[in-house]
Amino acid sequence: MTWHLIKRELFEQLSSLRFCLATLLTVGLMVVNAIGYIDAHRTQQTDYRQKTTAALQEMERRCDTLYNLVISGPGQLYKKPSNLSFCAAGSEDKLPDAAAGRGAGWGMGPKINGVVYSTSGLWRMDYNIQPPLTGKDIFPTFLKIDWVLILTVVFSCLALVFTFDAISGEIESGTLRLTLSNAVPRRTLLTAKFLSAFVSLSLLFFIGALMNLLLLYLSGTLQLTTEECSRIAGIFVVVPIYLSVFIALGLLVSSRANSAAPSLVILLLLWTIWVILIPAALGNIVSGLNPAQSRRDSSRRHIVKNQTRERYLARGLLAAAPSRTHPPTSATQLWAEFLNEDRHAAERSNRELLQTQIREIQRAQNVNRISPTAIAQSALEALAGTGFQRHLQFLKNVDNYGKQFNDFLLDTDRADLDSLHVPFVREGMSDKPVTFASIPKFEDKTRLEDAFSVAMQEGMLLLLFFLVLFVAAHVSFQNRDI
Repeated sequence: MTWHLIKRELFEQLSSLRFCLATLLTVGLMVVNAIGYIDAHRTQQTDYRQKTTAALQEMERRCDTLYNLVISGPGQLYKKPSNLSFCAAGSEDKLPDAAAGRGAGWGMGPKINGVVYSTSGLWRMDYNIQPPLTGKDIFPTFLKIDWVLILTVVFSCLALVFTFDAISGEIESGTLRLTLSNAVPRRTLLTAKFLSAFVSLSLLFFIGALMNLLLLYLSGTLQLTTEECSRIAGIFVVVPIYLSVFIALGLLVSSRANSAAPSLVILLLLWTIWVILIPAALGNIVSGLNPAQSRRDSSRRHIVKNQTRERYLARGLLAAAPSRTHPPTSATQLWAEFLNEDRHAAERSNRELLQTQIREIQRAQNVNRISPTAIAQSALEALAGTGFQRHLQFLKNVDNYGKQFNDFLLDTDRADLDSLHVPFVREGMSDKPVTFASIPKFEDKTRLEDAFSVAMQEGMLLLLFFLVLFVAAHVSFQNRDI
């Protein structure tokens, strides 16, 4: 009986006009996605290669002495674009695409014993190098046709279109009473209706996605690695779970309505709130990643910098200049302490500002999890290697490289037997040229484990949404008077 009902419901779905129209819509969107991605991908890869090449060339020009690297840093560190951005664009055009290991931007030229002593601040990591963003810059415009848009907006709406009259329509026409008079359990009928919509929509999405991948492969744009295939497989797992949520919602509302029309109106209202209004707040979330630095933050950093300088001036910073005298003089050590503390204070300030912004974004993301659309978007972006989670991984890679770069500077100085080994003051370090090939180069790597970890957490939340809605639909249908 159950299998017979499932076949009947599935046949009705697949042979319906709405399924035909949904097929045309899906195919059209997937073709547009593939065509748009081809040019965008080539542009992204070309820009990335040009920028990284220019950054390496600039680093090579600073290799004449070790101290030039100490004060100028590694330069621009660029985020590698994802090959799966056609799955989830992730507001990559708004998120910062680089961090900067750059010089401090200040220098001192005091006269010490009648001689001008010139020095500069040490390099530090700057995470905020893009123009300030506002919420309207990130607010969804639905112009980027990626898999996230197709799934979260189009297919969530199709799920409601496929189910709004599943029960209410049969109540209105009187066929439900006839079906139940044949001793068909209500739970069996509800399960059949769920599975028919679930199979129809999942099959439709998978066919469209595979066609999309085939078009990209035939164009020569897409060459998937094993890791990227695993990520796409993860997306194919998340998609059915997300569709289940809206199918269950459609069945729940349909089981409470007496006719199809009010059921459709209620579902469209809920869809607008869940899919459009709540995720739109993500524009304000991402805009917090790189706000204009407030006067308060700038003033605080200026005060800390002046306090550090005044403290060392009181200790006699300008009483004597550093020298290459063996063993290191007290002046050499004092200047090294000052430069190190100034750099650490600036780095702490930059990191505190960054962490404050990250915490604000994460809190807002947690609030947005009342929408399954926001949850699905987070999961798909993590699997595609785009979006905010990907940017956090990039920042982690930047921090690790910054430590590696500083370790290289210290190791290179230790290898010079003529050096005083007093980092990071000019007179206390090696003055010999540095071999460019020996300098560690930044590599922006992604971890598949991190992507699956995020996707699994978000997938569990979607499953919870589905279970609650499906159980509610089951209870509602069981208690409904027909």
